[in-house]
Amino acid sequence: MIKIICTAFVSLLFFVSSAQSKFTTKDSLNSFCDKIMQTIVDGKYSEGIQLFRQKSVMDASVIDNVDKTLNEQMPGILPYYGKMLGYELIEEKALKNALARRKYILKFEFYFLTFDFILYNNNTGWTVSNFYYKDETKELF
Repeated sequence: MIKIICTAFVSLLFFVSSAQSKFTTKDSLNSFCDKIMQTIVDGKYSEGIQLFRQKSVMDASVIDNVDKTLNEQMPGILPYYGKMLGYELIEEKALKNALARRKYILKFEFYFLTFDFILYNNNTGWTVSNFYYKDETKELF
């Protein structure tokens, strides 16, 4: 079931439109990513996903579809993964001052999901160009 969720989520997030808002510093964008993860941990999936509407280059209809998918699928995940315990930033990689990826794990009692935020700087500001989650471990080691 998680593979279906991941496939739908990743597929939806590859479509992007023009940015609605930019961050002037990478630190402010990092805080934004942390806020989204904490909102999801708090069980406010819609609120966490909808934060992207204001601050990313993702199309609003894509965000709405992701929101719907996450809210429909999360109740099916929780019985197997257990209670959500929190999140942790496990890696940040940057390519000069143009691209960065922040990788988080969303911790459950019995398993985890990884969330990747892809960040882009066009020299006038930072945006979240994409994000996705998955349950595969091969990229972690």
